[in-house]
Amino acid sequence: MNDLQKLIKLRGLTILDIASKIGHGYHSTQKVIKGVQFKRKDGSLGTYAKPEVQLAVAAQLGLTFDQAWGTKSRLILRRLIRKEIKAFAKAEAKKREQDLQQQFLNNDRIAENRVVGNV
Repeated sequence: MNDLQKLIKLRGLTILDIASKIGHGYHSTQKVIKGVQFKRKDGSLGTYAKPEVQLAVAAQLGLTFDQAWGTKSRLILRRLIRKEIKAFAKAEAKKREQDLQQQFLNNDRIAENRVVGNV
């Protein structure tokens, strides 16, 4: 899985979601996002690229073409992945806290300086 795929997954999207939103076919969108390679007639390897699909995918993710596919895209995408992970972890921690409050406190907040049984 490449960095662009990881970012898409962390954002809760699928390639099918993106393809339908940008109005391009699933398979061409998938090949562009995955960076599918093919063998040229001369034997060298090429990467499947359709500029119109690449631009649309980048725009759908709130990125520029260079951020998604440029020479420094790996660094940029890694920073965005870290940011998504932190946001996800923060949301999960908040949800866990709420679950524990529901389980052990019935969502009531107990005043810290109030003396209540079992002391």
